[in-house]
Amino acid sequence: MRAFIGLILIFSLSGKLAAEPLKIAVASNFKPTLEALEKLWAQQHETDWVISSGPSGALTQQIIHGAPFAVFLSADESFADKIHSLGLGAKPVTYARGQLILACKHSAANAAQALAQARRLALANTRTAPYGMAAQQWLTQYGGQLSAQRLQAGSVAGALQHVVTGNTDCALVAASFATLAPQLNWYPLPNAITLKQALVQLQTTAQAESFVAFMQSPAAQQLILEHGYLKAE
Repeated sequence: MRAFIGLILIFSLSGKLAAEPLKIAVASNFKPTLEALEKLWAQQHETDWVISSGPSGALTQQIIHGAPFAVFLSADESFADKIHSLGLGAKPVTYARGQLILACKHSAANAAQALAQARRLALANTRTAPYGMAAQQWLTQYGGQLSAQRLQAGSVAGALQHVVTGNTDCALVAASFATLAPQLNWYPLPNAITLKQALVQLQTTAQAESFVAFMQSPAAQQLILEHGYLKAE
């Protein structure tokens, strides 16, 4: 009887281990797409996901300080490379390419006209958010009329929220957000900056390896394209 009970306990514990969720750290811009990918994943896998999102720089610091994530999806290559260089993860893999775009409450003929009319412009944090860094870089290179007061949000999702709520007239955000706020006017930027978004496997588990393979699968890549990203290269 004791042996039988012992076997039950072993199978019970192994079942709990198999059901352990996959903890994923993801950049704010990619969270909506990752949530869509989770449904695709569930068709072939039993493991659930626990998703934590934020600016890539902030997530990087959490990982450095021991946060138990299995995979990190950065909004660029630099933070992914940093994790790898510190010996905290595998070699980064590009899973998507994102683009910077202008979102505004008001209509205009193009991005230049929309910016000229804007009084307040939101962008993500220029130190911790890759899309904020890209926005700052683009603004530095931009030669058109621009007198808008700049407001930094904690993340690129926060920058979008500022224009959705009317706190700012425009925001420089990820092009993938266009489907999330169709009530806004979206303007492609001249000389738009493209961001190579890379992921890093942090734990050497079968589920983490399966996730990395899943993200590179044709089905996942097609869904990523449908959410406004460019093909990973």
